[in-house]
Amino acid sequence: MAALTPFHYRHGNSLLHGLDARFKIILMVIFSLSLIHTSFPGLFSLTLLLSLLFLHVRIPIASLITELRYFFILLLVVFLLRLISTEGDPLFRIPWVTLSKQGLREGTLVCWRLLMVVLLGFLFISTTHISAIKTSVQQLLAPIPLIPEKRMATMMGLIVRFIPVIFQKTHTISEAQKARCIERRKNPLYRLKALVMPLMHGVFQDADKLAMAMVARCYHENQPVETPEVCRNDWLVLAFGGLFCFFLLFI
Repeated sequence: MAALTPFHYRHGNSLLHGLDARFKIILMVIFSLSLIHTSFPGLFSLTLLLSLLFLHVRIPIASLITELRYFFILLLVVFLLRLISTEGDPLFRIPWVTLSKQGLREGTLVCWRLLMVVLLGFLFISTTHISAIKTSVQQLLAPIPLIPEKRMATMMGLIVRFIPVIFQKTHTISEAQKARCIERRKNPLYRLKALVMPLMHGVFQDADKLAMAMVARCYHENQPVETPEVCRNDWLVLAFGGLFCFFLLFI
């Protein structure tokens, strides 16, 4: 089921595939934090870097755009809300609403930053095995007191595993609605209810089956964890990523 959606791990021998998962998590956090204050030149530079990485990993862009179509609708809503709610120099006036230049700038910045964060996460999921994510999260959280790192790592691994399941179920339910001509109903709330209710029921049902399977196999959190060896490429990529984020903040 997970293989029918691009939101899953893809086997490969690229540089990102061979990178230590702990370093990839650190880089993703650094890039996400740097995006808070990144301006248009920095966003353009990051977009160019991500484009090269997607080509290097050989991820089908067309399939990615198709899966993110609902996210693009969300970005459009966020852009419009920023456009009409931000005060500034008038750009265009319509009854009861004034569109400002500052709103146009702020809306574009916010949507661009959100898109970059999503693409970073997608690139991380596509090049990192779920077991490596679980192990890396546990090792990174271990030094932090008062945090159950083993439980958090298990939850993170299950969340990543369920992402393709949710997307595939959404696609299946959407196709079933088209076969029943539900998409032609004029009431958008009815269409949304017809999608969300069976989706939530199916996801919770799969989660319950997974929990029962884990209990039947005597799963426990105190399993041995192997620490992977860190190579020179890991440190070089981390240094390059840190310098690139520093560059994003000052251009």
